[in-house]
Amino acid sequence: MALTRYAQPGTLGDKAPEPNLNYERIPKERYISKEFMKLEWDHMWTKIWLRGGLSQDLPEPNSYITTEIGNWSIVMIRAEDGKVRAFYNVCKHRGNTLAQSKRGVLNEGTFKCGYHRWQYNAMGKLVEAPDPETFPQGLCDPSLHLDELPCEEWNGWVMYSLNPDVKPLKEWLGPMDEHLGAYNFDKMKIIMDMTVEWNCNWKASVDAFNETYHVWATHPQLMDWLDDVNVQIDLYDIHNRYLVPFGVPSPRPHIDQKEIGPNLKIYMEQNGLDPETYKGNAQEVRRDIQLAQRQRAEEEGFDFSKLNDDQLSDDYHYTVFPNVTLNTHATNYMMFTQRPHPEDPNKMFYDLQMFTLPNDTNNKRTKDAAKREGNEPMDTYIRPEHIYIKDGDEHTLGEVLDQDAHNLPYVQKGMNNPSYKGLWCGKQERRIIHFHQVLDRLIMEGGGQVPNYE
Repeated sequence: MALTRYAQPGTLGDKAPEPNLNYERIPKERYISKEFMKLEWDHMWTKIWLRGGLSQDLPEPNSYITTEIGNWSIVMIRAEDGKVRAFYNVCKHRGNTLAQSKRGVLNEGTFKCGYHRWQYNAMGKLVEAPDPETFPQGLCDPSLHLDELPCEEWNGWVMYSLNPDVKPLKEWLGPMDEHLGAYNFDKMKIIMDMTVEWNCNWKASVDAFNETYHVWATHPQLMDWLDDVNVQIDLYDIHNRYLVPFGVPSPRPHIDQKEIGPNLKIYMEQNGLDPETYKGNAQEVRRDIQLAQRQRAEEEGFDFSKLNDDQLSDDYHYTVFPNVTLNTHATNYMMFTQRPHPEDPNKMFYDLQMFTLPNDTNNKRTKDAAKREGNEPMDTYIRPEHIYIKDGDEHTLGEVLDQDAHNLPYVQKGMNNPSYKGLWCGKQERRIIHFHQVLDRLIMEGGGQVPNYE
């Protein structure tokens, strides 16, 4: 059935012009080759802006967070002047990692190396070393201070770059600055924080969430409450998105277009509609969710002023190149950060975080996630601890993500099969094609040569 979009022109729902895409096979070596892995590191990971963490985890001066990219550890710290700065997380004495936890607060205002007690302040300056008279060469060499990296806060995130000459962040973000700035990310609280080791290339994980072509086969339980066919795809200069209608059945021929199925009922409850008293049919639910959300905003004080009506029901799904995937909704969002393994192109790290507005009392999905994490209700908010899941550990990410996680190691195994040549993508998968074209452009702009693999 035809889908009605309720976003008014100029309100973040506009269709982007279609770029000229190359639909030739994407070589599998881009996912399994150490040669290509090194090209990515030399000309992409070390050149662009990356998401390092959350502003809410740096609530006061001397609070810090850490992240890892490749073999390198980075520490980000809020100084007394309120600015967040990023440094390579390494003591300049004997190479010990200074901050060895995900987040914390400096004791007495300094990092104290646990090996020999060299101390650095929040500005990265070496301020004390035991027995300085025993160093004939002295301790005044500027190279003994921590090396600072470009770092900025944006929309509740802390962004950093390994490139001292990186382009301005706003320029890198492009339309993402306006699009994602319309949401209240900086007001949302994290309610799930998890890292899982996955046996696949990081791009295979990005691919899994950049198309709805797989929904029918992988997630059949979703078919009664989301439209996997009438999906708007927008490909920008660097980043991309698709708009997935929620609150309406898939138009696949085996789906009853009028019946309100069990999962659609759950989505109605999450968004302020009572399925037991509802008088309409499944085709009317999506619009009524939008209207209910507007009313709810007035009653509960939510600021939806920058969001169009479709954003109150649908999944506005963004990829902030290269590795941040976002399912954005009016009162909550889910974020995946896909990080490469430092040595093996067949492995990666999958960071899963979920967020909600503190007073979002109606959202069952986020409340259930908080309950699984053992958190208090949001009016007595306690940040969840970070959970690290090693390869083979028993865990669940929820039904839908578990289904995706099941596929990926088999995808990676298949990519290493000599019979498989590469990705044969169609129009529903053009976010993947666009992603690779952006990656190629960055490699070539950095002076690299993209292998042909023919």
